[in-house]
Amino acid sequence: MKNILFFFLLLPFFVFSQSNVKIEYWENGEILSQVHYNDGIREGSCRYYYKNGIMMTEGFYLNGKMSGYWHSFHPNGNIESKGKYDHRNSGVYSQKTGKWMYYDIEGHKISESTIILGIENIKLYNKNGSVKFNFLNGC
Repeated sequence: MKNILFFFLLLPFFVFSQSNVKIEYWENGEILSQVHYNDGIREGSCRYYYKNGIMMTEGFYLNGKMSGYWHSFHPNGNIESKGKYDHRNSGVYSQKTGKWMYYDIEGHKISESTIILGIENIKLYNKNGSVKFNFLNGC
């Protein structure tokens, strides 16, 4: 009897919650995107690709908002940027938070941002790795 009651209590979660992966393709047949959805809302991992098949961006969604660590890549596969999104603000969009790193197409670090409570400190770098400019408190 307990098993039957347990089954009927869990039944709505299985019937009404739909989780799926939507895959879209470029006209050349390469994958454009792979995004997980739950009840029509982005939820879970996602990946976006260039027409040449190289990954463009990867990250996670939580309740339809970008959340956690995201990575973006140049068309040659080298890292372009990496950092973390905070989905907990009350607005429609997520906010970048913490340390964000940006690289040129050759793999040299070009800038580094540290974002705390919406205030961004930015360092710009020369190709040799030395600091070119340092902007504090968003200025």
